[in-house]
Amino acid sequence: MEKEQQQIQLNIDPNSYAITMVNMLFDEEFFHFMIASGNQGRQFVATPKHAKRIYLLLKQQIENYEKKFGEMKTQLPERPQNTQEESKVGF
Repeated sequence: MEKEQQQIQLNIDPNSYAITMVNMLFDEEFFHFMIASGNQGRQFVATPKHAKRIYLLLKQQIENYEKKFGEMKTQLPERPQNTQEESKVGF
């Protein structure tokens, strides 16, 4: 007896996606977060005060998570060899 093929449609929230790369730049007035996933990217901009609030909220949530599930071992990824120097853009 042959099985009938079934097609399942998934609706995925466009704000939920696997992050493959995060770049963060800042100047005196703003923090620029660039998040890439596959061939698409998004940019978020925050004032330094709001960036710190985001950091504090993430820190608090991670601490709560680790209390419940144990410590996560991680570190920042190493920069590619050709980007070790600070970027010099402009004049």
